[in-house]
Amino acid sequence: VEEVRIDDTEATFSRQGSELKVASATPLADGTNFTATVRYSGVPTPVSDPAIPIPLGWQKGRDGIFVVSQPSGSMSWYPVNNHPTDKATYTFRITVPKPLVVAANGVLEEAMDNGSTTTYVWQMRYPMASYLATVNISKFLRQDEESSIGVPIRNYFPEGTSPETMAAFRPTSDMMAFFSQMLGSYPYDVYGVVVVGPELGGNALETQSLSAFGSYATRETLVAHELVHQWLGNHVTVKFWEDIWLNEGFATYLPLLWIEHRYGKEAIENAMSQMYRELATLRMGPPAKIAVNQMFSPSVYHRGAWTLHALRLQVGDETFFEILKTYSQRFAGGYVTTEDFLAVVNEVSDRDLTAFLSQWLYEETLPSEDGE
Repeated sequence: VEEVRIDDTEATFSRQGSELKVASATPLADGTNFTATVRYSGVPTPVSDPAIPIPLGWQKGRDGIFVVSQPSGSMSWYPVNNHPTDKATYTFRITVPKPLVVAANGVLEEAMDNGSTTTYVWQMRYPMASYLATVNISKFLRQDEESSIGVPIRNYFPEGTSPETMAAFRPTSDMMAFFSQMLGSYPYDVYGVVVVGPELGGNALETQSLSAFGSYATRETLVAHELVHQWLGNHVTVKFWEDIWLNEGFATYLPLLWIEHRYGKEAIENAMSQMYRELATLRMGPPAKIAVNQMFSPSVYHRGAWTLHALRLQVGDETFFEILKTYSQRFAGGYVTTEDFLAVVNEVSDRDLTAFLSQWLYEETLPSEDGE
């Protein structure tokens, strides 16, 4: 860190581990708006987090640079209050040598030809949690299309990406229409994916408006999973990581509704039965109020999904889908807890289902598969 300025006045600062402490030259009253400018340089390196066994943040891969940060990798490449409730709008100005291409969140506002380099200006004008910010640099092939709901889709594939990998994302337009009907209007200006290379393997992350996928992350349900997160996870965001089942349980179950839509009722029933058997074997415990180092456990994803499936069996499809839309639209652009979701369930169903859902969310023993 070379310099910090508050409202264009030099401020004093100190580094303590991963923390940057700044003192303004003049006191700032509570509630005062101000601009902090941090000038820094260096070579970013990934960080590790006990919650997930892969490096996080700014990374150099076989095909170029990529950024995936959930939950804590953002601090590897820019100064930030690294908490999901501290959202901000972003403008990225990134200069790279030709023929490299930059893909980032939001809309590409400008690509300036500087001769031997290009400066890309990307803008995410909707507030975004820090872990969802991404920058990707490679010799990308860009594919553009207009979705059936009128939202542009732009996908970025590294040189040499197989036709089979590219084809995996063709259903995106139809998926956007399907989930928009279920959850409300798609919340951003654009959507698309960036395939970052083999380092991410079969994993993916719902980086806002531009989901990041490893070279082998081509399952139809995973493509739908990251799309669902644009509503539930990105636009509706958990207040605390311990409630992350609200992100992952929904983004696991709703893609199975897409599978049901495409392939029939038997497809989702088979998927849920297999998921239940795995939960019974693993004995992972409940998904809500999870320890941070367990936030990506099968319980969060699969028992979270089963919580929603059990709710659907209990209240019926009409009420269940009304609950989904009410929850998504009421908290659009905001922050949620498990208690917020339970309140919506009870309101829309006109029943007190707190005890019923609590057995799925909080109790160690896995409830019955029949949803009772």
